[in-house]
Amino acid sequence: MDEWGRDPSVRAMRGIFKTMEDCVDDLLKQLNISPLDLRVRGWLEQALVNYERAWVEARRKGIRMDEKMAAAVYGHCLAKVIGADGIKVPESRFASDQDAERELSSLLSLLE
Repeated sequence: MDEWGRDPSVRAMRGIFKTMEDCVDDLLKQLNISPLDLRVRGWLEQALVNYERAWVEARRKGIRMDEKMAAAVYGHCLAKVIGADGIKVPESRFASDQDAERELSSLLSLLE
């Protein structure tokens, strides 16, 4: 029996990880890049480093990182890493409501 699976904080983190994975899948599909492409692992590792910096900063500023915000920040981090590797990544909106956009902009400015 999965004792961890009943813990609300573990369930929340699993939801965040799932949303981040979906973001990766969607972005790679949009760019027509195979998940087996050798560059993907390096992109994911660098995006995770940047994402972790944003997560720490969000906590410091009291910004709540729910699934939607986590995916938006991670998606942006991944898009920037892929773009820095010379691949044109179309601009997209990762956060759809104004409060989330404001918080996202605040966090992303720290990653520039």
